[in-house]
Amino acid sequence: MSLRRSPRLHYSTSETGNHPSVHVSLGWFWHILYILYSLEVGGFLLIFPWMRIWENNYLLYLYPGFRPIVANSFLKGGVLGLGIVNILIGIQEIAHFRKNYFSR
Repeated sequence: MSLRRSPRLHYSTSETGNHPSVHVSLGWFWHILYILYSLEVGGFLLIFPWMRIWENNYLLYLYPGFRPIVANSFLKGGVLGLGIVNILIGIQEIAHFRKNYFSR
């Protein structure tokens, strides 16, 4: 599914008469929502592995064998890397959004 669409006008006739009504596509709204989602998830994944709740949560009390894996700095760095990738995706989508919607 591609989010890179330009706003389109859809002309249709209403059921009550023959007057055309204009509907603007909401592609820009979904694009902004995707940008905000990418940036928010990226920020969360940057910060969350280094918080205290990462190593002290209910699941680790139920399964204490996972504690050394979750406490491993390499796993934390991998999650941080995913956060950086999400932020870069959000920045790239901002550039595409500006190019598609403000270059007219």
